[in-house]
Amino acid sequence: MISLGAAGCGSACGPNGTGRLPADVASGLAARAEQVAAALDGGACDDALAEARSLQADVAALPVDPAVRAEALAGAARLTTGINCPVTTTTAPPPPGAAPAGKKPKEHKGDHDDH
Repeated sequence: MISLGAAGCGSACGPNGTGRLPADVASGLAARAEQVAAALDGGACDDALAEARSLQADVAALPVDPAVRAEALAGAARLTTGINCPVTTTTAPPPPGAAPAGKKPKEHKGDHDDH
């Protein structure tokens, strides 16, 4: 699991701690990252991806030092891009003997009843 809480300090912290994410914000981000992991573990890939994207957008809007935001955003982006949901189809297969959509069935010589 990618830790977004590490961005709370990183290289942007000075000796007095300026540029840090507030502890409650860092904890909230980490909890949301854990929710993404739990959704993936539970087989809810689409939900996990939606939450990861939401988390990434929220991190991008953080009112913190740009270097701290960039570090947190990089972690959120890795989380989002690491989710690969399987593609599911929602269309039912055509009934047996039906022509594919948009195609007419071929006529065969001798199929005409012109006698």
